[in-house]
Amino acid sequence: MVPNILKRKRKESYGYLVAREDKMSFVTESFQKLVLNLEYANVDNQYKVIQFTSTLQAEGKTTLFANIAYLLADKGKKVVVLDLDLRRPKLNRVFSEINKDGITDYLAGKITYEQLLRVSEDGIYYMVAGEKTTAVINLLESKKLEELINKLKEDFDYVLLDTPPVLAVADTLIINKISDGVIFVVGFGKAKKALVRDAFHALERNNAKIIGIGFTQVKMTNGVYGYKYSYKYD
Repeated sequence: MVPNILKRKRKESYGYLVAREDKMSFVTESFQKLVLNLEYANVDNQYKVIQFTSTLQAEGKTTLFANIAYLLADKGKKVVVLDLDLRRPKLNRVFSEINKDGITDYLAGKITYEQLLRVSEDGIYYMVAGEKTTAVINLLESKKLEELINKLKEDFDYVLLDTPPVLAVADTLIINKISDGVIFVVGFGKAKKALVRDAFHALERNNAKIIGIGFTQVKMTNGVYGYKYSYKYD
């Protein structure tokens, strides 16, 4: 039986992590390969802050992001995940949390670092987006966010950033400045090739280091919608 989150027409259920719930599935194996390739690419530990983005909405980015975080933590890595999709946050759903006391609240000085940082039963540290604001660009460009990321780099093996689609808003290109590398997510049959190319080139023009491409909702020979991954070096 294929989990709802893996069907082309599916109800969004971010709290279901197939890598945790069905460890022997083909989809989990695909995620495992992604993690293995990521660790090969990161053999010199130059990619600590990794940004996940896509071309458009609904390409399976957050689902892939959450499963990768789980598998890294399951391998004994100290992982923290941040919801920097401040306009359309979803990470709180992964952890069944209310989107409260998050990154926007911390950057505005309303809560402390200790109130911001939480940990799940799976050992994943996380920060939800927080209260919605019209000052998204100002917060993303703030010195305080840069200082937060630098602190996390010292304390964690991986700092994973869930960020908006490239063609939706300028936020992702701003976040490039504080990330070490980008995993670009492509949903099969979602965005037209020309749009995917435009998004990819926008990242390259912004000097983003694209370390991998994750393909989601790929129809396999048995009818299951799965995941594939490719990676690149300089």
